[in-house]
Amino acid sequence: MDSGCAFRSLDDFSEVIASKDTNVRLEVYNQLESFLKQSHSNLHCTDLNSFCNSIMAWVSSSNFKISINGLTIIQLLIQHMHEKLQNYCIDIIVHIVDRLADSKEQVRAASKNILLFMMTTYTPTYIWDRLNVGFNHKIAKVKEEILELLIESFDKFGANCMHLGKMVTFVVKLLTDHNQFVRDKALLCLIEVYKTVGDRLRNELKKKQLPEEKVKLIFGKFDDVLKHGKMKEANNCLPMPKPGRFSKATFFFLLF
Repeated sequence: MDSGCAFRSLDDFSEVIASKDTNVRLEVYNQLESFLKQSHSNLHCTDLNSFCNSIMAWVSSSNFKISINGLTIIQLLIQHMHEKLQNYCIDIIVHIVDRLADSKEQVRAASKNILLFMMTTYTPTYIWDRLNVGFNHKIAKVKEEILELLIESFDKFGANCMHLGKMVTFVVKLLTDHNQFVRDKALLCLIEVYKTVGDRLRNELKKKQLPEEKVKLIFGKFDDVLKHGKMKEANNCLPMPKPGRFSKATFFFLLF
């Protein structure tokens, strides 16, 4: 790649970002990141679908640096082109969810953080309605991380911004997952969510026709939370932008 070439718009990046060469990807990343951070940059892109597919290939890379670079670029694109990228949310989410099983903790953390960023940009319910794939993923680690993300979502946005009943249905299903770590994480998830929403969660669980012994176990954990004063202060739902609306005040930076 000619490092001296001038990039006047996103179109000028289209060919080079499609390269499979690791060195080319690493080099163009610095220029693309800088370009997207400039407020006066020309974001015209003739084929946004192809552009996003190329960056998604970065996200799916086995090279963790390229994967994180891809996640960073996606976040910058959403920051500046949120309305146009709304149509690509499902594809973006599917690729990011797969990275939750990455062997590198940095990639898993970056993946969860960009999903939280997308919830801030569009609304939590809009993103969670498209995150169902995570609860049914074939890889156990993905399901563990999705449960952890759910805990963080309730902590960050509050119960009124989340579809509690729908979320509980998915978590309850994972209580009988074949993987012990997933089952344990599902129980922990219920306990942590209870700390935020209180007895609303008990009421939802009563609707799920769980075995009596399982209900006693879960409710016993809830009682322990109350006994030891571990309830969290209610986090009221903050005004959220409608899907396709974005405020710079809500920008959620990736933590690497």
